[in-house]
Amino acid sequence: MDISRRNLHKAGLGLLTASALVGATRQAAAADAVTLHGVSPLPDERYVMVTFLSGIEFWVPARKGMEKAAAQLGVQSVYQGTEKYDAIDQARVLDQVIASKPAGILMTAQNADALRPSINKAVDAGISLVMFDSDSPKSKRYIFIAGDNYRIGRNAGESMAKLLGDKKGSKLMVVTTIGQLNMTQRAQGFTDAAKAAGMEVVRTVEEGGSYEATYARTKEVLQAVPDLDGIFDCGSMAPGAAKAVQEAKRLGATKIVGMDLDGALLDLIEKEQVSATMAQGAWHMGYWGLIMSYAVAHNMVDAGIPDWKADGLSPLPAYLDTGSYDVTKDNLAAFRALNK
Repeated sequence: MDISRRNLHKAGLGLLTASALVGATRQAAAADAVTLHGVSPLPDERYVMVTFLSGIEFWVPARKGMEKAAAQLGVQSVYQGTEKYDAIDQARVLDQVIASKPAGILMTAQNADALRPSINKAVDAGISLVMFDSDSPKSKRYIFIAGDNYRIGRNAGESMAKLLGDKKGSKLMVVTTIGQLNMTQRAQGFTDAAKAAGMEVVRTVEEGGSYEATYARTKEVLQAVPDLDGIFDCGSMAPGAAKAVQEAKRLGATKIVGMDLDGALLDLIEKEQVSATMAQGAWHMGYWGLIMSYAVAHNMVDAGIPDWKADGLSPLPAYLDTGSYDVTKDNLAAFRALNK
C-alpha cells in the first residue's frame, strides 16, 4: 500500500480481527524461531499483556505485534484481561499476573489513578512493566507507547469541520470516559479544534464501554438537541451512536467520527452511516512494548546512567508515538485488506 497517499499522520497501523477474555499464546522458542541477531531463545521467559474490555477487536493487533516480537526473541507471550470495563477488576487481574512472576508486563490502564498501586507493585517486584494505549503517568512504569491522543482528537475535530463545510456554530457531541486518560486527551483535542473552527461542543457524555450504553446516551442527547450536527466518539463504540442517529432520522445530517477499526465500524463507513474513524498504530504498541520490556528486563539499556534503577529513573524514553490514520470511505478498501 502506498501510505504516502493515505492521510498518514505518522507511522503505524495494526491489523484487527477478533479477541477473547484470555488468549494465551506460547511462541515457539526453538533456535530457528529467533530472528534477531545475537539473541538466544529463553523458552521459559514470559511476558504478559493485560487489558480491560478484553473482547473488543482493538487489542488483537496489539497482541499480534507482541507475538511477533516474542517469536523474534524466543520468549513466551501471553494475553490476559478482564471482560469488564472496570478498574478494580483490571487491578485484580494485574495482581494475579504479578503473583505469577513474569519477566515483563505490557498493559493499558482503564483508570490511571486506580491502577497506579498495582503498576508500582509490579515494578517494585522487579517486573519490567510498560504502558500502551492508555497511560498511568504518575506510576513507576518505564515507558508509555501510543499515538498522540491529543493530536488524534484535534485531527478528528478538523475532519469534522470539513465534513460540516466549516459551518460556524455547528453543535457537537463528544462521547468519552472520564478518568481514562487517552480518551480525555482526545476529547480535549477535539474540543480545542472545534472551538478554533467556530463550532461548539454542546454535550459531553460517558461512553459506558458498550454499543448499547453509547446508543442510549446518544439517543438522549438527540432528543434534547434534535439539530445536533456532529458526534465524535473517543473510544470504540461509534456504532452505538450511529444506531441512535439512524433512529432519529438524522443520517447524513449528523456526522459521526469514530475511533479504531472494528468490523462493525468499517461496515458503517462503507454504508456512509459513519463518516470517518481515527485508526491507531496498535500493532506497534504490542511489538515495541515487548521489545522495550525485554530490553529493560535484560539490562540492555541504561541511558548512560548505570545506576538508573537505584536512582529511581527509567532507562527508556518517556513516550513513543505510534501514529494514526484518518480512515474514510475513500481509503477504506486498503484498511479492509489490512484487517484480514
